Amino acid sequence: PTPPMPPPPPPHPSPAASLRALLSSPAPSPLLMPCCFDALSATLVARAGFPLTFLSGFAAAASRGLPDTGLMSYGEVEARVREVTAAVGDRVPVVVDADNGYGNAVNVRRTVRGLAAAGAAGILIEDQVLPKRCGHTKGKEVVGREEAVMRVKAAIDARNEVSWINASCELGNSVLF
Repeated sequence: PTPPMPPPPPPHPSPAASLRALLSSPAPSPLLMPCCFDALSATLVARAGFPLTFLSGFAAAASRGLPDTGLMSYGEVEARVREVTAAVGDRVPVVVDADNGYGNAVNVRRTVRGLAAAGAAGILIEDQVLPKRCGHTKGKEVVGREEAVMRVKAAIDARNEVSWINASCELGNSVLF
């Protein structure tokens, strides 16, 4: 008789589940989340022992010689997320700067789903108009309340695979979902 097959290994937790576990653990406060901008910098964050990282839109754009004004497209950011999450594996959850979701509520839904599929554990979405400006600069303009609410609702509807969505208001407020 043939010996029985060993049971398969337990599945790795999703990035969102890893982030949820980290946020609910009795970790030190504040929980430090250094920024990364590519696979190498994310690997350095992981090797330094940090429990999570933030893929910074400013840093990612700067690494390409670009200002943080929305010149990196959704596709470029999604590719960068795939590179970063492949580099750190399931050791370090990655929270991603998704600018303003790359458009209206429909684009926000696509962005949340796509970045989650690429391995993002959490996403930050701003309420700026297009074209956006770097969050550090003066003269930013935000969308109207109705458009902002529609973007947040779209992000929440699409959040099955991310555990953390930060809807950031460039006028000084921020809400976690």
